[in-house]
Amino acid sequence: MISHFIITSAIHTSYGKCSTEERIEQTKETIKSIKTYAPGSSMVIIDCGEKSVNENLFDCELIDYTKNEEIQYHLGNYLNKNIDLEPHIIIKSMLEIMMFSDYLKNITSPYERIFKISGRYRLNSQFDYSKHKKSNNKILILPSTLSQHFYNSSVGVSMFQYATRLWSFDGILLPKIIKSYQKIKDEIIHASTKIYQCDVEHLLYKHLNKELINTITPIGLEGYWAPLKFWIEE
Repeated sequence: MISHFIITSAIHTSYGKCSTEERIEQTKETIKSIKTYAPGSSMVIIDCGEKSVNENLFDCELIDYTKNEEIQYHLGNYLNKNIDLEPHIIIKSMLEIMMFSDYLKNITSPYERIFKISGRYRLNSQFDYSKHKKSNNKILILPSTLSQHFYNSSVGVSMFQYATRLWSFDGILLPKIIKSYQKIKDEIIHASTKIYQCDVEHLLYKHLNKELINTITPIGLEGYWAPLKFWIEE
């Protein structure tokens, strides 16, 4: 069995801080880093921007979620309400959560390890591939941190959050991760219909089974943090 990297992406979007050209180059660097630090792994880009991406841009499979009917239905309902002072927060999380949840349900290959990585970031020399592969029956993720945002939310968003730029789980845990993501999806959709706010970082902390969690630091990731465009290494 091999490892599999799911690269979440929104190449064309008006809710980001980076240009389309920057996002393309960043995603190419993501792919290059996986080939360097996790050789032999399979990869897929799942993209849910505002228009389709030319699949020939990247040296790996690309799945286009921009026309997904379920996603567009909930996005349209949210945009029509126009109730959020910071629409990029919930839109970015909702789109990522919905496409990631859908993709997980369609995995049929028996992967040894499944990684989620954001396409704006890349692995670096601190990435310890062997620790991920040896984390049998476990999720491997950075330690939780106190919330950066204290939301007024009836859906019980926690005071803690996980960094979701890079994390992985044993392939045997796929059914459990699918169930967790169904709960996360239901909650973000509910929040999008109200005046509440939440995001994927808080919901992941809330719904992942803590008994399955192993933490690692550093996790071996670097890139420009989009909101303020400063360089991070974690």
